[in-house]
Amino acid sequence: MGWISNFLEKIMPTKQQIGGDATAVVIDIPAELYYKELAIYTATSLIANAISRSEIKCFVGGKPTKSEDYFLLNVSPNANETSSIFWHKVINKAIREGKALVVDAAGKLYCADSWIREQERPILGDIYSGVTTGNFQFNKTFTQNDCYMFTLDNINVKQLIDGMYEEYGKIMSAAAQAFKKTNGQKYKIHIDGVKSGDEEFEKEFENEISEQLKSYIESDNAVYPEFDGYSLEPDKATTSAKSSADFVQLRSDLFKTVAGAMHIPESMMTGNITNMSEVVGAFLSFGVDPYADMITEGLNKRGGAENYIKGNFYMVDTGKIQHRDLFNIAAGISNLISSGTYCIDEVREELGMAPLNTEWSRKHFITKNFEEIGRFLKGTEGGENKA
Repeated sequence: MGWISNFLEKIMPTKQQIGGDATAVVIDIPAELYYKELAIYTATSLIANAISRSEIKCFVGGKPTKSEDYFLLNVSPNANETSSIFWHKVINKAIREGKALVVDAAGKLYCADSWIREQERPILGDIYSGVTTGNFQFNKTFTQNDCYMFTLDNINVKQLIDGMYEEYGKIMSAAAQAFKKTNGQKYKIHIDGVKSGDEEFEKEFENEISEQLKSYIESDNAVYPEFDGYSLEPDKATTSAKSSADFVQLRSDLFKTVAGAMHIPESMMTGNITNMSEVVGAFLSFGVDPYADMITEGLNKRGGAENYIKGNFYMVDTGKIQHRDLFNIAAGISNLISSGTYCIDEVREELGMAPLNTEWSRKHFITKNFEEIGRFLKGTEGGENKA
């Protein structure tokens, strides 16, 4: 995705920056850096996947409608992107950079890759210019009337993780190097004292024997010819191999640290989930719902108070994120219908099924077990009097 290219551009210039013909470039990036990026990507993708799976409902007059806005927010915001790609980009920006700017251009929505806050206006609203998406730059300025600024708080959690990792990465690198050194194979070669200082032998050893040793040590299957005058044997002082448990624990701690910063259950980061319902519930409450509220409030902010009061508003519904087994929730479905809370079509829509759109499927039903408290008390009093 976009953040990967941005990440690499910070390490090396792009073709446009260096000019000339395209050439293959090999970059040596420390593996420890990938562990941090993998942890952040795992956390970010979990939240982004949940948001992209949510339904953004559009209400008009207090009733949900399938309008053009609904299509833009749930299906395709612009000519090149689906809503899933779009919201992944928005969440990545919001997490990694602390804020995400979405602009409205010709009735389409675009998540900005970069922008400049041209004017900071606490009362009238900020103005943005130099807005780019991909390799295209908008030739206009955007005000609060034609853009959305999605930000959860003023703290960039990515910067905090980067700061923590400056020292943590050194520890992981040291642990990895120690593991490699301790578990590497080392040999001692015994040379006949007569050959010590022999220039011809030293030249032979450098040009031929050393190459044979290197090939023998690095190969999985090899035969080493041992000549008269010297012998090869393992260095017993370096044969005490160490376990990689310490290094694995450091990587695990890194994932746990990122999980805590993103308010994601640790088991979701590692994939070792035992109690799915409780874990997903905690994830939605503390990791996803804040971002869902961020989008809901950002969309309604631009709509204004007048529209909101009239019942024209947006709402991110995260209720469909968790997988639902129809057989497990059959009793709950029956209760929703029998209590009059949901009609049949509303239940079908919640389950991701197409509504029937018939007169009877839009009606609300209630069982005879439910009765107004006033009527119930009145009937009880009448029965006592008759008795």
